[in-house]
Amino acid sequence: MKTADAIVIGAGINRSTTAYNLLRRGMKDVVLVEKSLIASGGTGDSAAIVRQHYSHEALVKLVKRSVEVFTNFDDIIGGDPDYHRTGWAFLVPKHAAEAFDRNISLQQSLGVNTRCLTADELHRIEPRIQIPDVGRIAWEEDSGYCEPKNSVVHAYVRRFVDMGGTLMDNTAVNGLTVQNGRVTSVQVGFESISAPIVVIAAGPWSVKIAAWAGVELPIQITREQEFILETGPCGGPPVMPFSDFSQAIYYRPHTGTRTLLGRGFPKDYESVADPDCYARHADRVFIDEVVQRFEKRFPMLTGALAVHGFSGLYDVTPDWNPILGRTDEVEGLILCCGFSGHGFKIGPAVGECLAEYITEGASSLIDISVFDIKRFAQGNPLTNAYGGNRA
Repeated sequence: MKTADAIVIGAGINRSTTAYNLLRRGMKDVVLVEKSLIASGGTGDSAAIVRQHYSHEALVKLVKRSVEVFTNFDDIIGGDPDYHRTGWAFLVPKHAAEAFDRNISLQQSLGVNTRCLTADELHRIEPRIQIPDVGRIAWEEDSGYCEPKNSVVHAYVRRFVDMGGTLMDNTAVNGLTVQNGRVTSVQVGFESISAPIVVIAAGPWSVKIAAWAGVELPIQITREQEFILETGPCGGPPVMPFSDFSQAIYYRPHTGTRTLLGRGFPKDYESVADPDCYARHADRVFIDEVVQRFEKRFPMLTGALAVHGFSGLYDVTPDWNPILGRTDEVEGLILCCGFSGHGFKIGPAVGECLAEYITEGASSLIDISVFDIKRFAQGNPLTNAYGGNRA
């Protein structure tokens, strides 16, 4: 049987950053296992909007650190993350003004470069936008978006391999072995690998993998749709990403002349029983609804054609916040899942914190116990300022 110091299951953003940081912290033999190719799951389908507007201190600290990494990526990691520091705006309806003001105060107290804009100030940045229904506007100058699959994750995995890590892509995990309350090995393809540490970081597939060890994850798998409009002939995309709470959509520039769009909270979610078998397209009804909402913001973009649509998966916890850390049931088993659509933007910091937690017993940036799975059984879910998934 092969042996390793740690096995990380899944090669998306939070998995690759954890594997890389385990090596950086002194582990000699780390295996990163991926059933397909790197970033082929939720990470590759992510809108990859990077914003720091959260209502919980730990999340604000995670994303603030991640923005530092994205901004200084070549110096810290090496390579180009394709990070577009365009700024980011948050459009909030009048009824959410009180929660918005609390969030802005929290973020500023933690050093986030954020402030409120007036409508006139926003129009100087993006003159075309129409915002009659907006009560508050947040502006983050340092935020923006990435192209996730071919840049950030590739750079982390490249550094991981260069440092001596073992990547096993196109290799399915078939089972876990638990003996006397401790995880002892992972069945990978046609072989087993023994390791004292196993990190389950497989997105929507984490539910099935954890069940092999007798751990039940309170995670719902949802199908999330996005599509791309060709907005070049109509004047081009918005100048930066917007999270548009008032219209319950989000949108950002995409490859020059195009615009990527998706639906935000509140919305109906389509639960998916099997992450290996779900509709990968974007529904026509969905596209039409989001376009109608988008055209209220940018009437001059009416008539832009949808050129591509797709669906990915969220692994959603009851409070829309991740599960990080050890389990009481199985020693050596580490959970890194349930990111509920927030995983990309906090990925660099999650990898640093989780690797430090595994090797040193605690993280110096945040108290990881905030995201312990026990919070759900104890009736202590995290609360979000705006409700739902607006963490």
